[in-house]
Amino acid sequence: MKINFRKIAKSIPALIALSASMASHAATPDVDGEGNWLINNAGYTFDASVSDEFNQAGQWQTPDTTKWNRYHPTGWLGNNSFTYSNSLAYTHQGNLVLEARQGDFFGDKHTTGIVSSKQAFKYGYFEVRAKAANNNIASSFWFFNRNNANGEQYEIDVYEHFPYEGWNDQTKSKSNIHHFVWTQQTGNVDQIPNYNYAAQLENGGVNTDWHTYGVMRTPAGIYFYVDGKKVRTIWKSAVNAADYPGDVDMPVILDILVYDWQSGDNEPRQERSYYHVDYFRAWR
Repeated sequence: MKINFRKIAKSIPALIALSASMASHAATPDVDGEGNWLINNAGYTFDASVSDEFNQAGQWQTPDTTKWNRYHPTGWLGNNSFTYSNSLAYTHQGNLVLEARQGDFFGDKHTTGIVSSKQAFKYGYFEVRAKAANNNIASSFWFFNRNNANGEQYEIDVYEHFPYEGWNDQTKSKSNIHHFVWTQQTGNVDQIPNYNYAAQLENGGVNTDWHTYGVMRTPAGIYFYVDGKKVRTIWKSAVNAADYPGDVDMPVILDILVYDWQSGDNEPRQERSYYHVDYFRAWR
């Protein structure tokens, strides 16, 4: 049997491309609990222009500047417990790494990394594969919008991981939605308080194992997924129309941060923490 090595060699790029395409689509949740293919039913298609595998050549590289900013969309720098620094968001060995450092790196208790998408999103399916920092610190994947004209803020938290908080330990994935209204008298007031929900993970912890986390945003509601399974649904009809964030265009934020209420035993202990994201993928 004569083997045509030239023909095989010419086929390799096509096989690689097919393999990459299959891998990217295989990462989506297959069904919605009733055997329906999610992406096909919603009519969404993979959007490579905003998705990112974080595979830049070299180590400790700046994330793709055509897709990401290394600062908060509003320019917010942080609070009394931390300050964002663009030097602490980088790609390394095929991952986005968001780092947190303890101490007076920039004069605050902690300094942390952030990326926010240049593109704002509304409807679609959005997914990351990630491993939270092994520390009592928030490793997060969320959507955020602030109306500068009136100060109103809308937010969808796909997850906020605090591995060592009892109400949200390493075996849980906590999602939330917010609509904050600010006044000089009251400050920021959440119009839909106590809407958080912690889904129990089936395999490993958020900081010990890699997991896929997704959110499907449709005109009817918001659906949350962990490792390919739907863990929560927020129906638009169940939320006051003025408070519902699902119809708002919002950039994606991936960050690691410390909240003002974290002090004493609640404060992150390690001098350095690392939140890893393998990819961000979008179907719209």
